[in-house]
Amino acid sequence: MQYHMKHKILYLCVAVAAMFSSCGDDLENSTFTISEEVPAATWLQENGYTQWVALLNHTNMFSTINLNVGDYTLFVPDNEAVNKYLAANGYGSVQDIDPAYGQYLVKYHPIAGNQYSQVDFTNDVLPDTTATGDRLSVTFNENGDYFVNEEAQITSFDIATTNATVFIMDGVLTPITEYIYDRLEDNADWSLFKELLDATGITPLVSSTSGRAATYTCLVVPNSVFNAASINSLSALADTLGAGQNTAAWTDPENAMYRYAAYHLISSSHATGSIVVADTASSTSAANVLATLAEASYIEFQDIDGQLYINYDTLTQTGATWGEVTDLVCRNGVIHEVSTPLYIKAPTNVPTTTFEVTDFSILETEISEYRLGSLTAEYVEDLLDLREKYGSGFCYDWTSFLSSSGFGCVSYYVGTSTDTVGLYFTNHDALMLDLGQYGYIDMQTPSLVADSTTYSVGLSFYNTAASSASGRFTVYIDDVEVGSLTTQGGKAPKRFDKVSPKPEEWVAIPDAGNGEYIVGEVTFATTGRHTLRIEDNEGSTLYLDYVLFTPKK
Repeated sequence: MQYHMKHKILYLCVAVAAMFSSCGDDLENSTFTISEEVPAATWLQENGYTQWVALLNHTNMFSTINLNVGDYTLFVPDNEAVNKYLAANGYGSVQDIDPAYGQYLVKYHPIAGNQYSQVDFTNDVLPDTTATGDRLSVTFNENGDYFVNEEAQITSFDIATTNATVFIMDGVLTPITEYIYDRLEDNADWSLFKELLDATGITPLVSSTSGRAATYTCLVVPNSVFNAASINSLSALADTLGAGQNTAAWTDPENAMYRYAAYHLISSSHATGSIVVADTASSTSAANVLATLAEASYIEFQDIDGQLYINYDTLTQTGATWGEVTDLVCRNGVIHEVSTPLYIKAPTNVPTTTFEVTDFSILETEISEYRLGSLTAEYVEDLLDLREKYGSGFCYDWTSFLSSSGFGCVSYYVGTSTDTVGLYFTNHDALMLDLGQYGYIDMQTPSLVADSTTYSVGLSFYNTAASSASGRFTVYIDDVEVGSLTTQGGKAPKRFDKVSPKPEEWVAIPDAGNGEYIVGEVTFATTGRHTLRIEDNEGSTLYLDYVLFTPKK
C-alpha cells in the first residue's frame, strides 16, 4: 500500500491533547491507577505544597497535572515562593489570581514529552518546550547551584512520580512573552542594532511575526560600542563595511550590510555556560565554532583561563567579550551583548558541521508536529504533496522506484521518547526514506568551509529491515562518490551513552552497522553549500537523522 497524502499514525492520544489544552478540568472526576508512587499533583498535595495545589485547584488543573499517561517534567514553586509572588503582585490569596492567567501560569511550569533529570541539564536553554510553547533555561554555577530562567533556584531534584519528574524551586517563574525584537525595542542602547535588523529585512525572523518556532542566539552591539568605533548611524556603518548607500540593496543576502546583521544571529539558543566547555583535564582553554545566519560565516568562542573570548586573535591576544547584558532569555531565543562591533572573521579552526537533514524552514512552517517531543505515538507524513507545492524550491528532490513500507517514498518522521526508533534521534525526528532499489534523494548541505584539511563524512541512522545484512547505501557529494554504508536491520542509532554525571562526558558505543557511521572523506574547493545524494542500492527503509562533517586535524 502506497500513500501520496498526509499519513498520521496515532497522533497524540486524546488524553495528552486534553492535558494542556483544556480550559476546564475535563478529568475532574477521573480516577487514576494506584501504585507505590502517586501522580504529580497528588504527590504535591501529600507533601505539603499547599499553595501550588491551591492554584491547581483554582485553575481546574489538578486532575490534568495528575494524568497517568503523561511523561513530563514539572517545576514547582514551594509555599514560600508562592506567598512572595502573591505579595509582590498585590494578591491576597491564590483565589485572587484571574483563572485564565493562573492557568497560563501553571502551564508555564511543566515540560511535556520528556522527563529530565539533574544530569540532563547542560547549562543552557532546554530543547523541549513548556505546555505554553515556551522554552526554559536551566543554568548552574561553580557552587553547584541550579537556576531556572535565572529566576528561581532548584532546591529539590529528581522527585519521581507516576507521570512526571518533579523539581522544587524557591521562586515562581514569570512567563516570558517578549521576543528578541521586543527586547531590542525596550532597550534604548540597542536602537542602532534594531534599526540594522529593520533595514536588512531580518526583523521578521526574530519577532512575533515570524510564525515559526525557531530560536536564535542574538549577539547585540550596543550603541555605546558602535559610537566608540565612530559609528553613529546606519550610514556610517555601511561606509565602514563597504556596503554602499543604496538602502534597497541592504536586504540582499550577499550585501555586506545584510551579512553583518546576519552574522550576529546563530541558530538555536545558546546560554553562556554551554557555548564552550573547557577540557580541564588536558588544557585551560576550549573552543567552539558556531555557524551564523550569514552564508558560510562562523563565530569562534574560546574559553582561555576562565575568560570567554569571541573571535580571539592569537597574535594580538585580544578578542571580543560579553557586554553588561548576557543570557537574557526571550520567547524565541537568548540575547548577549558584545564588547566590540564584531566584524565578520574567518574562524581559526574549521568547524565540525552537523547537518540535521530535517532542519529546513519549510518543514517547520508546514508541519504542525515538527519536532514535537510530546508525542505518545510515532508520526509520519508523506512529503510528496509539499514537493509538488514548492517545486524546485523544496528541501529535497528524489527519484524512487518502489515504496514497500506503506508510506511515501520520502516522509517526515517524529518518534516518541520511548519507542525503539525515535529514542535517540536528535530533536525527536528523522527523514524516512523508502526509495526502492537504485532510488536516490538529493538535498543541499549547510555551508561548509573550504580548507586544505579533509572532512570525514558520517551518517547517523536507523534501518528497519529484519535481516542482519539488510541494506546498502551509497553517498555522493556534488556527484562524486564518497563511500557506502551497510546497515544492520532493526538497530537504533545508539551513538552515545552517558557514563558520568557530567552531561558533557559521553562515549561512543561500537555497534556494527549503526550509529555514526563513517562512509568516507571529502575536500571542498569552495566554501558554501553542496549537493548531498543518498542512493539506495538494495531497497530498504532508512531513517536518516543527521550527516556529520568532521575536519581531520
